[in-house]
Amino acid sequence: MTNLKQEQIMKNWNVNNSDSPLVSVRCMTYNHEPYIANALDGFLIQKTNFPFEIIVHDDASTDNSADIIREYEAKFPKIIKSIYETENLYSKHDGSLGRIMDSACKGKYIAFCEGDDYWIDENKLQKQVDFLENNPEYSMCYGKVQQYYEEEKKFSTVLFGAPFFDYKALIYGSNPVPTLSVCLRSDFYKKYSSLELGKNQNWLMGDYPLWIYLAHDTNIKFMDEVFGVYRILKNSASHSVDITKRIRFQKSKNDISNYFCKLYHLPEIDWDENKALFDILYLDLMENDYTDEIVSQLKKAYKEIKAITGREKIIRFAVSCKWIFLLYKKIYYFLRNVRA
Repeated sequence: MTNLKQEQIMKNWNVNNSDSPLVSVRCMTYNHEPYIANALDGFLIQKTNFPFEIIVHDDASTDNSADIIREYEAKFPKIIKSIYETENLYSKHDGSLGRIMDSACKGKYIAFCEGDDYWIDENKLQKQVDFLENNPEYSMCYGKVQQYYEEEKKFSTVLFGAPFFDYKALIYGSNPVPTLSVCLRSDFYKKYSSLELGKNQNWLMGDYPLWIYLAHDTNIKFMDEVFGVYRILKNSASHSVDITKRIRFQKSKNDISNYFCKLYHLPEIDWDENKALFDILYLDLMENDYTDEIVSQLKKAYKEIKAITGREKIIRFAVSCKWIFLLYKKIYYFLRNVRA
């Protein structure tokens, strides 16, 4: 737990309490006992001239997450406002979890960070609020984050977070927006929530549709700064070692894209499981540090691809040749940065 006192955090606020917070930090957690203290400390180190509140929602954790949150809440009662569930709401998929958090967040702006991630820039909120206050035509801003592989206990050499051109780039491309780096106007978020886009779709990516919606109707600012750390867990939906789960995740992304293709009268994207498998492996190569274990997994998974042509041939060969892969990786990121 941070050594800061509540009075130290609040001393530069332009009001004496947090009854009217300018920012609501929205943190949802479930069985994050090893990580939740890092998340809360990352919120509490924020240096701002405005009040903020931390809304932390424990979704009936079965470990000691709730006990840790209570310790923080006791020390920072004017800042941390906790919600403890007695039954898991996420598993119901009935929207109740979102409605509870929406009603709890009172700020003009909302910043996101789940209980297993954390912020490292003590000026994150101040920088983002200053930008949004001075640029009312923007609904949201976001930045970059470091990636930390929890099982290997090491940071990736690759940062997550990049600019995009427009909403079509989000629909037809990848999602370059780290949720934990986002700060947005709550009125836009509440409008999006009230529309219930994709209701009953059981999408596996809760934030991706929001970015598309906001990018279609408003301006979004990419801030070229590192704001936090995204913790990659072994069994998360997007990084599971189970290829089947990851293909399901990719299928969900494709479903989201096609939902908005229909909504915005754009050509839909054909679902191709073999292509999805390749995309998963390609991201493994591009986003992970090179290790013999990854190579072994990739070689095994490549056997499931029926047709390998063009770029796939190059990458498949690169998997077997470490020096070629490293060269390919450097060229890839050089070209991506030049285009950006």
